[in-house]
Amino acid sequence: MKRVFQTIMIILSISVLSFSGCVDTTNNPDNRSENNNSDTTEYIYKTANIENIKINILESFPVQVIVVAEGYFPDGCTQIHEIEKDKQGNNFNITITTKRPKDKLCTQQIVPFKENISLDVEGLKTGVYNVSVNGVNGTFELTIDNVTKK
Repeated sequence: MKRVFQTIMIILSISVLSFSGCVDTTNNPDNRSENNNSDTTEYIYKTANIENIKINILESFPVQVIVVAEGYFPDGCTQIHEIEKDKQGNNFNITITTKRPKDKLCTQQIVPFKENISLDVEGLKTGVYNVSVNGVNGTFELTIDNVTKK
């Protein structure tokens, strides 16, 4: 019994020592410079790879429209940087950009993602509207004016 206890203690000690170096210090105030410019990481910015979009019209009033963009990152380090929405007439243009640390070694495996994007449709009139997310297109139709009466 004593031998089993010693073996367990040795395994636990090795585990603790193995993980003792795995500490994220990026959010630790003791490791930041006073002017908060310690992050000198350079990033590569690109347009996200979008495979398809789904447009969901929620059953509410005023109607809400959610665009579900599905795509993939080219590696394990890339992430969403920014989502920009622009409306011109009956067209919604959405641009999703990514960022990746420039000199970081990353897993070279495709990583899927799904992003829900709410469109500002309150006040829109009846009609067909076009949506483009990084060049992947879809449409939705409002069958009644989406205007709340005050």
